[in-house]
Amino acid sequence: MSDEIISKVLAYGDRHGLLLPGRHILVACSGGADSLALLDILLQLRTLRQLTITAAHFEHGIRGQDSRDDAAFVRQFCRNQGIACLVKSGDVPAFAAREGLSLELAARTLRYRFLWQAREEAGADVLATAHHADDQAETVLMRILRGTGPDGLAAMRPATGCHIRPLLGVTRQEIERYCQERDLVPRHDATNDLPDCTRNRLRLKVLPYLRTHGNPEISRALCQLSELASEENDYLEQELSAAWPYLQADNSEHALLLEPLQRLHPALRRRALRRFFRENTGSMKDLGFLHIQALSHLVSCGQTGKQLALPGGWQASVAYGRLGLRLQAEAPAGKSLSKVIAAAVPGRTCLGSWILHASLLTKCPASTTPAGFYLDAGVLEDGPLVLRTRRPGDIMSLPAGHKKLKDILIDDKVPREARDGLLLLASGHEVLWVIGRRRSSRYPVTEDTRKILYFRLERKEDKKS
Repeated sequence: MSDEIISKVLAYGDRHGLLLPGRHILVACSGGADSLALLDILLQLRTLRQLTITAAHFEHGIRGQDSRDDAAFVRQFCRNQGIACLVKSGDVPAFAAREGLSLELAARTLRYRFLWQAREEAGADVLATAHHADDQAETVLMRILRGTGPDGLAAMRPATGCHIRPLLGVTRQEIERYCQERDLVPRHDATNDLPDCTRNRLRLKVLPYLRTHGNPEISRALCQLSELASEENDYLEQELSAAWPYLQADNSEHALLLEPLQRLHPALRRRALRRFFRENTGSMKDLGFLHIQALSHLVSCGQTGKQLALPGGWQASVAYGRLGLRLQAEAPAGKSLSKVIAAAVPGRTCLGSWILHASLLTKCPASTTPAGFYLDAGVLEDGPLVLRTRRPGDIMSLPAGHKKLKDILIDDKVPREARDGLLLLASGHEVLWVIGRRRSSRYPVTEDTRKILYFRLERKEDKKS
């Protein structure tokens, strides 16, 4: 049986290009059955594929001594196998409390943060995790229950960038049998036996019920659904990529042309709108069905001046044959601030429901959205930077010269009642950034720039989601 599973993993890896000869693979190993089996299988394939194997373990501090024993177990297993093992301890409960996250999300965040750092440290080509077919079935079912489309049904891919999942074609039952035949004695995390979160309830109660009263092969059926959705999703993405250059307005990242959008099949139009939102906002959270339907209706209507509020403080609007997207960054309660607030540089500045992050970089960010802005850090030599709302006499530098902020807002057709609530980053009367809208052309980043000042705005609720 163990040889059959190794052959199955090898065939799956070949089909999806996961276990290329000569690869250095960092294997995430918790010490549980799934990850221990993955590590052992890859060790069995090490000579055949000339693989370099390194293990990594994150001790999350949730289960006290049991967590520390897990780390010691993984270290000893790797020592016996003669492979390197990178281990780091963290305090997930403290991190969860500090950041306002669930324990599950906090653990995942810190674990992957460590794993990607460990991959860099080890010089590994890819990170391998032990997600298997039953994990895939649970993920698909969770997304169906929450409401999803083809993207969500595709669930976990065999490979996502440098992240590979060699066990996606293997079931939990096969993994347990493999461990028995190989005399592996994995660690057991008792928290997985508690129906205290959605995934655990699905695994412990819902899927067993469906196997008994619906389909004995429910996991296989859900995995097949995921594979079909993945392939059809890839096809639609190819079609959208071919159409994308014709949708963009004057090569603008922040506007799409209405006419070609309106001609798209509804399935491609919805996909285009999701991509537009994702690329402009930098948000990993997709728009829900109702928001996409409302946005699609806005496109179909095509009436200049029509607007639509979207999650995260974003606003879509139609003007002159274009669909635009802006961040509606406003002062608390949408009113003018009575005082200015010094921007922490570097650091973060809190203002109502917003957080402004500032950092000093040596090179430009790979990309920015309307929620991001960078300029030459020499701006700091001219005085402190502040967050405030507009004041009489405000000006802004544009490529054609200085212009009154009032005239810029009129040109941009910002409603009069909204102007006093707009958040500004300013130095004296010089407005550097109408946050989410306009950027000053002063202090450009050039070949002579030594330090780059980068600002990024986010809502507090987005940080907790």
